[in-house]
Parts: sequence; C-alpha cells; structure tokens
Amino acid sequence: MTQPGVHVSAVHGCFAMGRLVLDEVEILVVACAVEAQRQGLARQMMLALIEASAVLGARSVFLEVAADNAPALGLYRSLEFEHVGRRKRYYQRRGGTKCDALIFRNLLT
Repeated sequence: MTQPGVHVSAVHGCFAMGRLVLDEVEILVVACAVEAQRQGLARQMMLALIEASAVLGARSVFLEVAADNAPALGLYRSLEFEHVGRRKRYYQRRGGTKCDALIFRNLLT
C-alpha cells in the first residue's frame, strides 16, 4: 500500500491499519481471522501501529467501534483508550436494527 500516511501492522491472520494526518492517527480497521482470535494478535498489531505512529510524530490515536463489540471494547480499554464520543444508531445491522458507534481516543504524549 502506497497511500501517504497509511500504515499497516500485520501477522498471519491479523492486521491493523491506520492513517496519520498531521499529529493524529485514525485506526481504520483491526481484523483477525476466526482462527487467529483470542491469541493476543490484535493487541500486538495495535501496539505496533501505535508505536510506529508515535515515531512519526503522532500525539493521539482515534478509533470507532460498535457499541456491541465486547471483545474490541475490552482490547481498547486495556490499551488505555478513553471513550470520548458516540454516534447514535450509526451501524446498520442485518434485520434493520441499528447500533451506536463509540469513539475512543488515546493520548500518546
């Protein structure tokens, strides 16, 4: 990937991708194949991405996550992200139900 400011951290079955703009990183996606889940790989990818971003001058990291994604919420809170916002009924689920998106931030400095 050759997009300016886009960084990817990956291992077999799991990756995290973020975009650095000025001094802020937005985590765009964190994904692990089912067989790679619950092994600490997402944590490893997040830490690598955050570290690389800090080296490049990032002072904060933002992300959004579905309010009903308990595993991701646990990961982000354990990495000291703080809940800073909510987008009501942001995600459309199968069957027509909607779920809020939670916005989290981690200050690196």
